[in-house]
Amino acid sequence: MDLSCKSIYNNLDDIVKGNTIDISECTFIHPWVVIYICQLLIERHTFRDKGIILPEKNETLEYLKRIHFDKALKYLGYDKECKELETKVVNERENHNVQELLYCQFRDYFNARLDRFFRMFSNFGLEENQARLVVALVGELGNNVYDHNSGNWPTDIGGCFISGQNYPKNGCMEFVIGDPGIGFLGSLKTNYPYLEDDISAIKLGLSGKTGRVDEKRGNGLKFIQNWTLNKFSGSILIHSGSGQVYVDEKGTENKIAPKITGTIIQIMLNYTG
Repeated sequence: MDLSCKSIYNNLDDIVKGNTIDISECTFIHPWVVIYICQLLIERHTFRDKGIILPEKNETLEYLKRIHFDKALKYLGYDKECKELETKVVNERENHNVQELLYCQFRDYFNARLDRFFRMFSNFGLEENQARLVVALVGELGNNVYDHNSGNWPTDIGGCFISGQNYPKNGCMEFVIGDPGIGFLGSLKTNYPYLEDDISAIKLGLSGKTGRVDEKRGNGLKFIQNWTLNKFSGSILIHSGSGQVYVDEKGTENKIAPKITGTIIQIMLNYTG
């Protein structure tokens, strides 16, 4: 089972089994799914019967170990599964095409890692000016997490998880950030009380509106969208609450998705590598 941002939804009935997340049949896991799984684990982390069944395929286990997924499991209280993955021995060779899974609980920690993102995108094949631009986009996304959720986290887990991967054969890269926050609807509802669903809230956020009190401008996400599409012929996928919006050069697609706590945003960038 190859789990991507599309196939994960088709396989949820086999993956989500009450408070147990079963990815035992997973043969390849994309960054979007890593973040999605983290969101599912956060939603269940206080339950005594929580659990995650790790992949049976050795290569997939090695990938999870290499991106330090065991650290996420430990932080979220999945101690048994963490120890299971910790015992996995892998060759810690440097792989410039894979970004280590990062958890940034606080804004200061996130901003301190922006230089690491510059090195990552440079390694991925971007020229210096392109890499700095993408870091600016990442910085905007990350700081939005803390701006809109500060003091409003629905659970006792705050901050964001970040993952990324380069696909040199396809000349593209994927960057994903997820947070267990109040989501687009929760952020925008105060300023725009007429909003009734997550899709409408996401689209309003993409248009440049903000839910921050006394903030006249909310162009951060609109800026990210324009640069992603116009400079990199890329795409943006957002899942927030029970809404999902996909944007590329051809337009926008919306659909209802299984509800999550918070938001996941994927940016796909095309480049000449």
